[in-house]
Amino acid sequence: MDTVKVRPLRPYEQRKLHRLKRQRANAVNSRHARIVLLARGGLRNRAIAQHVDCSPQWVRRVIHRFTAQGLDGITWYPWMQAPGQPRRFTAEVAERIAEVALCSSVGLIGMTRWSLAKLRAYLVEQQIVAHISLEWLRTLLRRQDVRWRRTKTWKESHDPDFVPKYRAVRRLYRRRPRDGRRICVDEFGPLNLQPRHGTCLKGRGRRVQRHRATYHRKGGVRHVLAAYDLETDRLFGLFRRRKRGAEFLQFLKWLRYRYPAGQVLHVVLDNYTPHLTEEVRWWAVGHNVRLYFTPSQTSWLNRIESQFTALKEFALNNSDYRSHEEQSVAILRYLDWRNRKRGISLQDWKDYKREHAVPV
Repeated sequence: MDTVKVRPLRPYEQRKLHRLKRQRANAVNSRHARIVLLARGGLRNRAIAQHVDCSPQWVRRVIHRFTAQGLDGITWYPWMQAPGQPRRFTAEVAERIAEVALCSSVGLIGMTRWSLAKLRAYLVEQQIVAHISLEWLRTLLRRQDVRWRRTKTWKESHDPDFVPKYRAVRRLYRRRPRDGRRICVDEFGPLNLQPRHGTCLKGRGRRVQRHRATYHRKGGVRHVLAAYDLETDRLFGLFRRRKRGAEFLQFLKWLRYRYPAGQVLHVVLDNYTPHLTEEVRWWAVGHNVRLYFTPSQTSWLNRIESQFTALKEFALNNSDYRSHEEQSVAILRYLDWRNRKRGISLQDWKDYKREHAVPV
């Protein structure tokens, strides 16, 4: 019974034991680490007990716990166990919490996503922590740079001409052609007259803004034929009821009119059918317009797509327009601000307070 030996140490275990041995704020961990290191050095259990000032039975128990559970079996943090005390978590525990949060929830709990409550229950069940509040768990995850993110979709292109089209567009993005201008073109819509959810800032006790739940779609739709100028970082477009080849050709003529005739327009666009008509191709050849078609199912290659996200967020979300004219004014108002044609303020603060004052 006096010759219970420690199994061979892994490199990371040896480094961690030496760190634990030097701990002054946690005498328990320091003593356990000294027991394991001395046992690994070949010292007998009774001699180890004399060195660390404990009983030989406790030395054997610590060695057995380390052999069975590793470092987790001999480390102990009293501030994580004491009830009613403020919780403190070491960097190692915070890293383990982040590691669990980043693991597949399907493989660990059989559900498609974590929640803070389910993550806390799993951490307690696995004895990673004894107790932790939801707010502290949220704080630790934020400190470890673990945040909630929305999942995204991805389309794989099967275009046989993917490589030459992709390289042509990337080459155009990389360097501006001499005496040319790079423009990305796409349609935004269809735009219906319907309430759209969004976010708003409200104080305590204030009701969140409400939108109607039922509506009809008898007002038709509108489309925005939009263009994004890469040289000036400006977004603009036209509103149309339909987006056929005739409307798209009219939009290209309007776009051509905005720039000098001697300047070549390098237009990036997708393979939508109205873009591929013979009228569009022949007109582009005769008016210094060069078309760059993205491969099929690669809308992410068109840089105007990222501009539509902000347009939808700040001009459409959290709105309930009752006419297309009102909706168009809101979109144009955002484009004016986006293109730095006006400041962010539309109304003076004092005038707003005066108009919305509650009568006494």
